[in-house]
Amino acid sequence: MNLPRRKNSPKTRRLNTVGGRISPTRSPFQKRPPPKKSSKQLFGRFMDVLMLIVIGAGLIFFLTLKPRPQTIVSSNAYHPSTVYEAAANKAFETLRNRSKLTLDERGIIAALKVQFPEIDTVKIKLPIFSQIPTLWLGIAAPTFNFSSNDKLYVVGSNGVITGLSSQLTGASKLPSVIDQSGFAAEPGKQVLGTEVIAFINTLLAQCQRAGVKVASLTLPAAAQELDLRVQNQPYFVKFYLGGDVLSQAGQYLAAKHKFDTEDLQPEQYLDVRVAGKIYYK
Repeated sequence: MNLPRRKNSPKTRRLNTVGGRISPTRSPFQKRPPPKKSSKQLFGRFMDVLMLIVIGAGLIFFLTLKPRPQTIVSSNAYHPSTVYEAAANKAFETLRNRSKLTLDERGIIAALKVQFPEIDTVKIKLPIFSQIPTLWLGIAAPTFNFSSNDKLYVVGSNGVITGLSSQLTGASKLPSVIDQSGFAAEPGKQVLGTEVIAFINTLLAQCQRAGVKVASLTLPAAAQELDLRVQNQPYFVKFYLGGDVLSQAGQYLAAKHKFDTEDLQPEQYLDVRVAGKIYYK
């Protein structure tokens, strides 16, 4: 009797004979060895890494600063340029100031102004494609000798005391201002405002134009007062620093001319602080 051949069930696993052994058919989920990378892929990966290294090196180069900035000084009235250059190089030598990202501009400016009170302005320019910064130093021109507490100082055009007059060549040629206000003067301190300096400079220019030789200028204890004493005259002239200098100078020169013409001089002072009025004693 012939029996019907049994058909394989769809759930029945087929067996493969390998080397005399029966093994199951390879599952599609079985891990397969990774395909070998071609030389083209390896070269592309190498170029990517190389590109990252080049970009990183470029960023480091462009963000790094050399400790020798290009220093530009507006005046050598106090020191030669080499003195300022040495101080600038020292300021940029610190690790923090060797990078554009961490550069302490305020610290550099403050340190330079403490060391050199004659420095009025400091500008630092960082290059984009270079490692050498530019440092520009604006020097306040020596303007007055300032006598305070038995010491004679130099005052720059910014009103700051820059140092002792004995340390500056040519300081003896500057006009002198005598301080009687009790101000504690020392290098680096602001002793005169820029408006006061402009007032004094204009007054001196007017006197020079009229041929009047000024002997001294004094800041008394009285606020906003400036006393001018002329050579070979027994009196001094009171000016108001908060007023119009040209108007007061004109009143003084007109009064002086009248006194000289009449051969009659004030014995103590001449007061021109009030516009349109002159007082004398």
